[in-house]
Amino acid sequence: MKSVFVDMGDTLVKFVPRMHEKMAEVMRKEGLEVTDYQVFRALVKHMGKSNFPHPDHDGLSALDFTDILYEMGIPPTPELVRRLASVNYLSDHYELYDDSIPFLRELKGRRVKIILVTNTTKKVRRIVRDLDLDKYVDHVVASCDVNLMKPHPKIFYHASLLAEGPAVHIGDVYEIDYIGARRAYLNAILLDRFNFYPEIKRDKVNNLYEALKLIDEKLKY
Repeated sequence: MKSVFVDMGDTLVKFVPRMHEKMAEVMRKEGLEVTDYQVFRALVKHMGKSNFPHPDHDGLSALDFTDILYEMGIPPTPELVRRLASVNYLSDHYELYDDSIPFLRELKGRRVKIILVTNTTKKVRRIVRDLDLDKYVDHVVASCDVNLMKPHPKIFYHASLLAEGPAVHIGDVYEIDYIGARRAYLNAILLDRFNFYPEIKRDKVNNLYEALKLIDEKLKY
């Protein structure tokens, strides 16, 4: 049997609004001229530096807006940082991408073990249940449970203990999913739904249908 490790947020599940979208909206209300793309790239570069959850954030790290603004070349004044940090950027509205269930169903039909590997809070269990992902996902490895966050390679080690045969990880953030999996000596696929990584030319797909073929190629050994 082969195994596929799958990210949750923006791979299978769409949060509305997405974190970087709300953050960009708040920043624009502060008078900053930023695009959603700029905020996304700055945010994921910042998050890629975090390997451990903050004890007060239920499986997630604390956002350092000094660093996020620095990544965008914006002077991080204390007042601006304080105002940005006072906002909750997590969304309680979630839904599946159109290709999520067909992708999971196809993997199950191929007798592939599916393991969710995600940086998330404990509400992951409710999300999995509400969206019927528990019909397809064999195991969940969540940062809130193992006290580790992608890109730390040890979170993938926890997943590997549950896997069977060769494994590949697919996720939407290069700095977290792709780099983290490669650090753990795993095959990795970047899901770039919104063309946020035009500079990445290999191991990349634009949707989960495309991912099925690449998964076959990665697991042929």
